[in-house]
Amino acid sequence: MRARRLLLTMRALLCMLLAGLLLSGCSSMKEMMFPPGVKLDWESVSMYVDPAANRDFPVAVDLVLVSDEALARKLSSMKAQEWFAARDGLRKSHPEDIAFDSAELAPGESMSWPGKHYSGKRVFAALLFADYFTSGEHRAPLHTLTGKISIEFGATDFTVNATGKQKK
Repeated sequence: MRARRLLLTMRALLCMLLAGLLLSGCSSMKEMMFPPGVKLDWESVSMYVDPAANRDFPVAVDLVLVSDEALARKLSSMKAQEWFAARDGLRKSHPEDIAFDSAELAPGESMSWPGKHYSGKRVFAALLFADYFTSGEHRAPLHTLTGKISIEFGATDFTVNATGKQKK
């Protein structure tokens, strides 16, 4: 009886110790149990460029994945024009924190990136930038979306839609 009581007390102390480590800021333990960022869950990323888009010139597009919280905040406030001017320098200065896929689509063209290429990755931001001739942000966050992502590039800007994840 006494040994059982001692074992229960030791278990309770161990649980309190682990909880204290988690709450006190033991970052490696926290990150193991609660990884930071958002886990992407995309089936596909499809893009279509309207024939009248971007004054009949191709649209350069970057899909940017950011795994650093401070860098994600910085990029989330950038306009596309700023991103395209700074991206090579950002890639060099943050090689572990930033990754992106690029495409250039002509008016009337469409393409898709497979969702499995992105799904399961943990990021603080997934941002789409489009290089238009017109002024504007031309940036959209994608990290909150799931399922099939559909992007349509219009004459002066783009729209993003998502259909929920399909159950298998």
